[in-house]
Amino acid sequence: MKFNHFSIVEKTFDEQLIELDHLGFTWSVFWEEKKILKNFLMVAPVDSESIQATPTASFQEFLTSDEALTWNIFWTVSLQLLGFVPNFEFQVDQAEAFAKSVNLPMIDEEALHSENLISALYLLLCSRRKNGMTLVEHWVSEGLLPLSNTYHFFNDKSLATFDTANLIRETVWVESKVDTYRTGKNDLIKVQIIRPVFEGQLPAVMTASPYHLGINEIANDKQLHDMNVSLEEKAPGKIKVTTQLPTLPDYEKEPALEATPKTPTQKFTHGWTYSLNDYFLARGFASLYVAGVGTLDSDGFQTSGDYQQIYSMTAAIDWLNGRARAFTSRKRTQEVTADWANGKVAMTGKSYLGTMAYGAATTGIDGLEVILAEAGITSWYSYYRENGLVRSPGGYPGEDLDVLAALTYSRNLQGADFLAHNTQYEAHLSQMLESLERSTGDYNQYWHDRNYLPQAKNTKADVLIVHGLQDWNVTPDQAYHFWQALPKETVKHAFLHRGAHIYMNNWQSIDFSETINSYFTAKLLDRKLTLNLPPLVLQENGKAQSWTGVADWGSAETVKLPLGKTAASILKFDNHYDEEIFKAYSKDFHTFKKDLYEGKAQTAVVDLEVAEDMMVNGQVELNLKIKVNDSKALLSAQLLDFGNKKRLSENAQTLDLKALDRGRNFMLENLMEIPLVDSPYQLMTKGFLNLQNREDLLTISPVEENEWLTVNLKLQPTLHQLEKGDKLRLLLYSTDFEHTVRDNREMTYEVDLGSSKIILPVSNK
Repeated sequence: MKFNHFSIVEKTFDEQLIELDHLGFTWSVFWEEKKILKNFLMVAPVDSESIQATPTASFQEFLTSDEALTWNIFWTVSLQLLGFVPNFEFQVDQAEAFAKSVNLPMIDEEALHSENLISALYLLLCSRRKNGMTLVEHWVSEGLLPLSNTYHFFNDKSLATFDTANLIRETVWVESKVDTYRTGKNDLIKVQIIRPVFEGQLPAVMTASPYHLGINEIANDKQLHDMNVSLEEKAPGKIKVTTQLPTLPDYEKEPALEATPKTPTQKFTHGWTYSLNDYFLARGFASLYVAGVGTLDSDGFQTSGDYQQIYSMTAAIDWLNGRARAFTSRKRTQEVTADWANGKVAMTGKSYLGTMAYGAATTGIDGLEVILAEAGITSWYSYYRENGLVRSPGGYPGEDLDVLAALTYSRNLQGADFLAHNTQYEAHLSQMLESLERSTGDYNQYWHDRNYLPQAKNTKADVLIVHGLQDWNVTPDQAYHFWQALPKETVKHAFLHRGAHIYMNNWQSIDFSETINSYFTAKLLDRKLTLNLPPLVLQENGKAQSWTGVADWGSAETVKLPLGKTAASILKFDNHYDEEIFKAYSKDFHTFKKDLYEGKAQTAVVDLEVAEDMMVNGQVELNLKIKVNDSKALLSAQLLDFGNKKRLSENAQTLDLKALDRGRNFMLENLMEIPLVDSPYQLMTKGFLNLQNREDLLTISPVEENEWLTVNLKLQPTLHQLEKGDKLRLLLYSTDFEHTVRDNREMTYEVDLGSSKIILPVSNK
């Protein structure tokens, strides 16, 4: 076990005293050390009689003895307060050493005196317990502070002093700026609000989720595409696109017919909530959920990722700031204002939810102070396509944007909406399918309209990114390219973990929620941002529960490794599989992946030894000389950290059930962590290319049969530490049964290894 603290803000001793006093801990530096510690436990919601102090004495016995307080005794007591069991999880005579081994924050002084003891107690309150909560948060949940529905801060974080047993739940319909069905009226968007009772104005944490109000899995499954098709040959040429935002209708506002009620009339009881938002409810932040156009109880069509959809989400921010109207129902008869809101908003959420946060940030909308985009999409083309090639997101072969539209067009789940709008919806869906150009896999205006990178220059909000370096659903390039595209003046930070497409707000090893608390508290409550957060917070590979700070993502320094040991080194691999194998791989792509990694699939395998320690930081590039006996071909590549060793798993495992109190006896969440396991290899990165797009995405070139081509393929960005003697395994092949079309033509690839190399971007931490 190892704790990593990024949320602790350094405070002066006087500041510590003031904050401790606000919690009820009042001491004098003239007090004797044992008295200070005794008083600490008297005020705290703990039973001090159950605590052990030394190998032979309880805490109460220690207090009445002549034995002086030492750092080891301090840590013996402290570890128990943090949930560790003496004599079993740690040895009492080695308490200080155990505290150091799990990386608890400590006072760097040998001598123990009253002043540094008080500072040590302050740090102890900031420390993480075994169950993942900081000690101060745990004690507040246990009643250290009353439920006052007022703000209390400790170490620049808002504490859980808002009553979550008495929350206001209300529904409004916000008037957006878009009219996606061209009805002559702006689309109304349903917004669900959960907020604590408060006499003043609250900030808002908003999650924009097209899934929030329901999904249509039946329609989704009917829309899935067959991946067992041959690659199509494309006519050479150039693709042209125009960077433009949609023109918004300017309709005359119809006046409301009835007087504005004091409170909205529409309530709701249950519904999906994000646990991080629940965490903030208890700390004085309203929580908003917006599903956007084309969803249940809202107007319009599901436009799937374009700026019309983004504007339907940001309409809620406009309403919170008095720039848009909202109504108590879809009838538009009674307006309602957000007089409870201070207008400052943070957006949160993973996957599609993080995507909407990215898109909203690029509008530059006033009121959006910070986004927390977790595993979000920044270019929809790069989610469903890659380098002129149809590509499915990891784990979902056959999905495409029209499939996602069918899944999230939840208006059809209501019979009346189905009758009124399904014909129009089917026409829009058909038009969408045509625009997707599945036959070519080409970039076009439709995809360009769903690319947020050209608009990243408009970003004014602070950007917090979370992404898994083993996320092959929403791949790391989505975060990487947004990181690179942001203006230099934009404040940005990224948390890069070793997991797949997962949340990390409930992990044991890192104080993620507390870090976000510090950030949101500063940005949304007009407090000074004192958090000293590195640009990148990186989970180290090959180590359990270890995180480190990194200066930047993407290095200009490179190491070039030749793929061939001799100038005449040629590798061949075939495209075609026997029918039985082809069927087996098509039925279960996991079978294909296992064979691929074990060298049993149709693959060219190149093993390379790492000559020195290095941090691979950015996009690995393949410079290949390749030849095919056909006029069309696709190329797939994967790079493995190969060989038996301890590596982090892709998925977090449960350490403790319902261990985290997200809001003072409100919502309990499991404690999670990515385990360190024995593994024969780990995927570092991968990439795919239509050889007709070997020059760039907008250029389609012919492929001449049996003629050598120079191909540059940039793989997915990564941050991966390699040590001298490690082995890299490069896999070159054609069809990928998880991601690409399953082309099974008879054809052969040749790779001139002597004229090919791999280029690794490297950096020091």
